[in-house]
Amino acid sequence: MDEIKPRYEFRVWAETLVSVHEKLGRLAQPKIAESEETYLISKATDKCNIKIRAALMDIKVLVAEDRGLEQWRPVLKAGFPLESFVITAQVFPSLGISSPVLPKSALELNEFLDLLRHTDGTVAIVSVRKTRHQFRIEACSAEYSHITINSVPRDTVAVESVDPDAVLRLVRELGITQANTSYLREIKRVLGWAPQQSGF
Repeated sequence: MDEIKPRYEFRVWAETLVSVHEKLGRLAQPKIAESEETYLISKATDKCNIKIRAALMDIKVLVAEDRGLEQWRPVLKAGFPLESFVITAQVFPSLGISSPVLPKSALELNEFLDLLRHTDGTVAIVSVRKTRHQFRIEACSAEYSHITINSVPRDTVAVESVDPDAVLRLVRELGITQANTSYLREIKRVLGWAPQQSGF
């Protein structure tokens, strides 16, 4: 894949974030997109975000933290069937687990998910449905999304950019005071793998 600069992200979650959505709408017009995705959540790591959307695997890793922001770097975007050497060399190590011997040179999506279902329970396969309202505001990308995580509804707002100062400025302008919480950590809360956040 082409070299993509790591982006700084600030993300918050709540039962509703309509007020922040309205503020975003006063700053820019959104593009709206819907998707059904699969997240792979590992008990072994909080530093790897793996999702599958439209039969494409997308892996980002946490490389730095700065003033409450998280900097995520894309390391893989690849379609299925996925070559076995990619699964053993990148996917399983990213999940923090050992790879089994794979029976074929490449696996279809359903074969890969079946493989994960027969591991030791370290990895959860999580269904996530999204309606995303995507905004471009100066140097930042921002989004308001209504999410369903294994049937649990949540709202999320995120701001990201290669420029951390730009992210922090827009977060302040939007009046966001909640703690930055990644997709990975929020899904773990929904699964009961992490403490529940109070005040939401």
